[in-house]
Amino acid sequence: MKNRSAAEFMTRVPLTLSPTTNIVDALHSLLKRRTPEAPVVDDSGKLVGMLSETDCLKVLCAEAFEGTPEGRVGDYMSRDTDAISPGTNICDIVSRFQDNSYRRIPVEDDDGHIVGQVSRRDILLAFEAMRDNPRLYGTKDQHLDLEESRGVDRAMKRARAR
Repeated sequence: MKNRSAAEFMTRVPLTLSPTTNIVDALHSLLKRRTPEAPVVDDSGKLVGMLSETDCLKVLCAEAFEGTPEGRVGDYMSRDTDAISPGTNICDIVSRFQDNSYRRIPVEDDDGHIVGQVSRRDILLAFEAMRDNPRLYGTKDQHLDLEESRGVDRAMKRARAR
């Protein structure tokens, strides 16, 4: 598990936003793609911030007090970003998620361009895929489905089948 890198399980074509995108349009994009946050990149594709659902809540507050929300992504995004390289190992990524509240980490190439992103779910799915590897976790028979393992009748059927 330690040797797996971000390049193996990152989302390769993440939603990216421009700092000049209308904030309401950006909010619609997040909702449509069902993603809790997206990297914000400049014209050259370099990371300049992240726009999250939490940042978008500021839009709702502004609308409640000032009327129709206006502004650009750059007005609401978080500028404090933490990107990783495609070669970052899974243990380091898990550590970053534990130390921070964000749900996704952008993945940058050597030139600082976004090439993907890793989510908490991506990490959990990678771990689950590793569990199915008999070399690491024993044979598949040792990991019985919970439903399959319940009840005397099912236990008897399994015993007879062996």
